[in-house]
This record gives sequence, C-alpha cells and structure tokens, in this order.
Amino acid sequence: MRKLFFVILTVLLLYSCFIILNSRKTAPTLKVGAAILKIEIADTDAKRAQGLSDRQSLCGDCGLLFIFDTSGIYPFWMRRMQFDIDILWIRNGEVVDITYEAKVPPKEELEEPKTFYQSKVPVDQVLEVNSGWVKEKGIKIGEKIDF
Repeated sequence: MRKLFFVILTVLLLYSCFIILNSRKTAPTLKVGAAILKIEIADTDAKRAQGLSDRQSLCGDCGLLFIFDTSGIYPFWMRRMQFDIDILWIRNGEVVDITYEAKVPPKEELEEPKTFYQSKVPVDQVLEVNSGWVKEKGIKIGEKIDF
C-alpha cells in the first residue's frame, strides 16, 4: 500500500511539473521600431506554404514571421485568406519595404489567387500583420527589427 502511494505521488508531482513548465512557455516576441508583437514563426517550406491561410483572424498585436535561408524576392499570395494584412519585408534586421492592405482575393480566386505581392528588393524575412497595424504603429521603412 505504501509503495502504491509513492507511485501515485511521484506521478502527480511529475504531472504538476509538466503543467507548470508548459504554462510558462510564451509566444516569441518581435520588436519593430517601438512596437512589440507576439509572433509565430514559419521557417519550413510547409509552414511557409500554409502561412495564414484558413484562419479567421489574427490577434491585434500578433504576426507571422517567415524566415528564409537566403535573401531573395519571394512572391506572396493570399490563398484561402479570410482577412486583409499588411506585409513587412525585412533584410538583415531592417524593414526594407512595406505592402499596405493586401486584400483577400475574390471568392473565385480563393484557391488560386492571381495577385501576388513581393518586395522591391531581396529579403530574408517577411512579417505579416493585420491590415492597418503598420500605420497604427507608425512603422516606416528603415525600422529596426529586434527578435
């Protein structure tokens, strides 16, 4: 009986430690100029292909950061998007271009949009945020990114 008690107690302690450690995990943050965002990271082909597709919304101060292995011109489309976004094009930790109000495609183009968005210069990261966030926070080209 005493052995069973210690086994149950050990299991409960391990479970409690697991819960406590997992509750302390917070979303990574990114600072753009003076603004701070909670971000998700898309750093694999699968995550980059999914992007924000099929989501209904994005929290007010949240974003999706795409990370690429090399700088390049990366075209983005709004496949299966449900809301408009702003796109920050980043190279070497600095905003080098901004796309304001990238629009949800018309219903007939939801699966294969015909409009593509891309930066004017090569980038190594792309940050998608809610439409209007960039103007609301006063973000400009040249802003530094602190990750």
